[in-house]
Amino acid sequence: MALTMASVLLAAPSFAQEDDDTGAVPKLRSTLSATPAATDPLIDEAGQAADADAVVAAPLRPSLDAADLRTVVRPLPPSQSAKLPAVAPSLPAVAREADARAEYEPLGLRLGSFVVNATTSTGLGLRHHSLDGNETFIRSTGALEARSDWERNSVDLRVAGAFRRSISGIDEKLPEGEARLSGRFDVTDADRLSASAGWTLRDDQSGDGKSNTFSGTLGYERFGGLIGLKTGLGLDRTVNESDPTLDNLALSSSLRLALDSGAVLEPFVEVGAFGRRFDRPAAGDGLSRNGVGGEAKVGVSVNRDDLNGEIALGYGYERLDQSGLANVSGLIGSASLAWDVSELLRLTAVAATSFEPTSAAGASADVKRSGEVTVTYALAPNAFVVAGAGLMAESYTGIDRTVMTTTLKAGIGYKLNRSVEIGLDGEHKIVDASEAGGDYTDSSITATLTFRR
Repeated sequence: MALTMASVLLAAPSFAQEDDDTGAVPKLRSTLSATPAATDPLIDEAGQAADADAVVAAPLRPSLDAADLRTVVRPLPPSQSAKLPAVAPSLPAVAREADARAEYEPLGLRLGSFVVNATTSTGLGLRHHSLDGNETFIRSTGALEARSDWERNSVDLRVAGAFRRSISGIDEKLPEGEARLSGRFDVTDADRLSASAGWTLRDDQSGDGKSNTFSGTLGYERFGGLIGLKTGLGLDRTVNESDPTLDNLALSSSLRLALDSGAVLEPFVEVGAFGRRFDRPAAGDGLSRNGVGGEAKVGVSVNRDDLNGEIALGYGYERLDQSGLANVSGLIGSASLAWDVSELLRLTAVAATSFEPTSAAGASADVKRSGEVTVTYALAPNAFVVAGAGLMAESYTGIDRTVMTTTLKAGIGYKLNRSVEIGLDGEHKIVDASEAGGDYTDSSITATLTFRR
């Protein structure tokens, strides 16, 4: 498989992807904010920084958050596959801009040792699909996030959902949802345990329909010397409401060794193993897609005041038990970078490779290579623009079928005060498929009103 091609993704105050580990996406963060709130896309995979007030003798730098274990066998983040727009920029609160931006950030509600933030957004949009025609729709999103502020350890809770429904034209309903509880526990000054449990609902644009994924992760990390270690174990149960033959249980694990020298650039190596079992044979050909595999990557992480993240490249392999199906293999890659070019401009990029299950006759898997690059610029402490383009490449192992999706997005947002924001976002999607009748374009523009607490 090839490394995901980076794209430029953008939109206005609706869902945005930003919290994810090595490639994906999507925690919920407030617009133009340096502190977490609630407004990004469901499921971010860009990685979460360790608490600044954690009391540790040796810094525990989360180059790979074990609680966000991501391997090629785990489901791709919803914001990388669903039809709902995924954008919500954030900018650093630095220098002279910090105090000005703080005046427009929600204060949240303190409940004991937890800080709770809530966001709700409603949008009215127009859409044109080259095959299905025109549509007028309403888009609603909501998120609730609670974070502990303990001196050591942490617990985070996030519940979010989105729903788009037609009020005229194309008859469709597009739901998304997420619930996640995660914790980090500092066992010693150099040892940390992490755990998470969650549920995700996405409506895939590829036609596979609504998919529910129930996930759990356990992780351990140690930074006690020159070599840092991180390991994680993940379990995912996926239930597809449209095609029961896609229901499966996946077990994945990873081990990362990183040079913990404190330098700006630190290399690492990461290996993983996984297995997947389906409830029943695929509908397309009656063959089982059960299989096991592994992956190995080498990469480098960067940690500067203005540039943070990592990039990695490697090889993945999945051997299917069914003799009539081809094995899946090839190059894999991941990336998650955030660059504060100035106190007004931020560039972010994420990339991921995923082995997605399929029931298409003769196909072993749908190999997805996706990437995003987001450009965010602050017009004022309470106003921003976002712009970009995106790319997702899909290739089906075993059959001659490919799908290329290019996305262009743009948006603008304006905060009236701490609690109210208005915005306008647009999206143009171009789908180029190898099979007859698979090509189409999809354009939309949406005006949104967002409330935060």
